[in-house]
Amino acid sequence: MATIASASAFGVAAKRDTWRAWLPGIGLVIFCTILFFIGLGARDLTSSHEARAAQNAQTILDEGHWLVPRLFDRHLELQKPPLYYWLVALIGWLQGGAVDAWAVRLPSALSALGCALCLYLLGIRVGRPNAGLLAALILATSLHFTWLAHVGRIDMPLTFAITVALGAFHLGNREPMLRGRWHVLGYTALGLGLLLKGPIALVLPTVVVACMWLRARCNREIPANGAAPSPPALLPRRGEGRKFSTLWWGIPLLFAIAAPWYVWANIQTNNQLWEVFFWYHNVERGLGGAEALKAYPWWFYVPRIGIDLLPWSLAFPFAVYRFVRHRDDDATSGLLWFGGIAVFLSCMSFKRADYLLPAYPGMAIFLGVVLEHWWREAGSRRGPVIALASLLLACGIGWQVYLVGFAHADEQPYQTMAQRIRAETNGPVIFFRAESHLLMHHLGPPVDTILEWENLDWWTRRPRVIYFVMPEACVEELAEHLPSAKLHEVLRTRDFADGRRDRAMVVLRTQP
Repeated sequence: MATIASASAFGVAAKRDTWRAWLPGIGLVIFCTILFFIGLGARDLTSSHEARAAQNAQTILDEGHWLVPRLFDRHLELQKPPLYYWLVALIGWLQGGAVDAWAVRLPSALSALGCALCLYLLGIRVGRPNAGLLAALILATSLHFTWLAHVGRIDMPLTFAITVALGAFHLGNREPMLRGRWHVLGYTALGLGLLLKGPIALVLPTVVVACMWLRARCNREIPANGAAPSPPALLPRRGEGRKFSTLWWGIPLLFAIAAPWYVWANIQTNNQLWEVFFWYHNVERGLGGAEALKAYPWWFYVPRIGIDLLPWSLAFPFAVYRFVRHRDDDATSGLLWFGGIAVFLSCMSFKRADYLLPAYPGMAIFLGVVLEHWWREAGSRRGPVIALASLLLACGIGWQVYLVGFAHADEQPYQTMAQRIRAETNGPVIFFRAESHLLMHHLGPPVDTILEWENLDWWTRRPRVIYFVMPEACVEELAEHLPSAKLHEVLRTRDFADGRRDRAMVVLRTQP
C-alpha cells in the first residue's frame, strides 16, 4: 500500500511539474493572441503595401496568376517575391475567395506570434526558460513590433524566418546528435526568406553570424583558467561545434527552394525581374542610386530605436549598466545580433523604420537575459512580478483602446472616393502618372495605368465616359499638352481632410 501511495504521489507531482512547465507558454500564447489578433481586420487597409498585397492575392484567386502576381491594372508585381502574396491568397481562398484586411494582415500576426514563441522555446531548449520567456514578452510588447503585427507588411514574416534560422543553427551546433535536423530547418527558413523579400534574407543572418565569428576570434586567446562557469547559451559561443560544416549541402538546399521561381520568373518577364527587383529595389535602393528615393543620414535609426522599442528602450541604460558589471555570453550575443543588423542597415542609403525589425529579437534576448539576472537577485520579492504584470496589462489594454478608439482616425478616405466613382461608372478608371494603390484597390478592376500624354489623348477620345486620376500638377498642364480635351473635374483628394497628407490628386471624367 505504501508503495502504491508513493507511486501515486510521484505521478501527481510529475503531472504538476509538467503543468507548471507548460503554463508560461500557454499564458504567452494567450497574451500574444490578445495583443496581435483582436481587431486585426476591423480597420480598412491603410498603406500601399497592404493594398498591393490585396490586389496581388485577389488577382491570383480570380485569374490564377500564381507564379508572377499582377495588380488590378495588369502590371506585373516585380517589387517583391510572391510568397507573402501566396499566403494572403491562401487565406482568401479559405474565406471563400475574397481577400480582405484580415487576410492581408493574418500572415504578419502569425509571424509575430511565431517570433515570440521561438525566443521562448529557444530559452527552454537551452535550459534558460525565464530568460526565454522574458525575451518573448519584451519582443511582443515593443511598440513598433506590436504595431507591425497589425500591418500587412513582409518585414514581419521575414523577421520570423531569420529568427527561426538563427535559432535553429545555434541548436544544431549545441546538439550534435540533432545537428542535421536543426540545420535543415535553418536553411529551409532562409530559403523561404528568399521567397519573401529576396537577398536581404541571406545578408542579415550572414551579418549576425559574421559578428559571432569575429567575437570568437577575438576571445580565442583569452585564458579560461579560474573562470566561473557560464550559464547555458541562447546563441552560439566560441568552440560550440563546427559552424560551417553544413554549408556544402545547406546552401544548395536553400537555393533549391527559392531559385526555381527566380529563374522561371526572370525568363517569363524577359529579364525584367533582374532589372526591377534585383537591380533597382535591392542595389540602387540600398546604395542610393535611385533618384526617386530619398537618402537618409547614417544616424536615422538611432532615434527610431528609442521610440520603436518603447517601453523597453527606457530600460536599456539600466541593462547596459548591469551588463558591464555582470557579463553574460547570451547578453553579448543578443547585442551582436541587434548591433550587427543595425550598423549594416545604417550604412545603407535608403532607410525605413520597418527594415530594422529583424534586429529586435536580438535586443529582446539582451534585455531578457539581463532582467533574468536581476530577477534572480531579487529573490522572492513580489515587486518585480507586480511591475512586470502591470506593464503587460497596460500594454494589452492600451493597444486595444488604441485599435478600437483611435486607429480608425488614421484611415485614408479612398474607400469613399472609390464608392463615389463606381456609383457613376463600371468602366475603366485610368491612373495617369499617379500611384495610389489604396484607391486602385477600392476601385477594383477595370483600371489601368498610363504615363504618356499620347496615351491620355487616346483615352480622352473614346466614345464613352472615362474617369481619370492624376496629380494636380498634371491637371495644370492639360491645356498645354491636350488643348482639345474636354475633361470635367469630379473631386480632389483635398476635399477629404485625411487626403491632404498624400500627394494631391484629381479625379476627372470625359464628356463625349
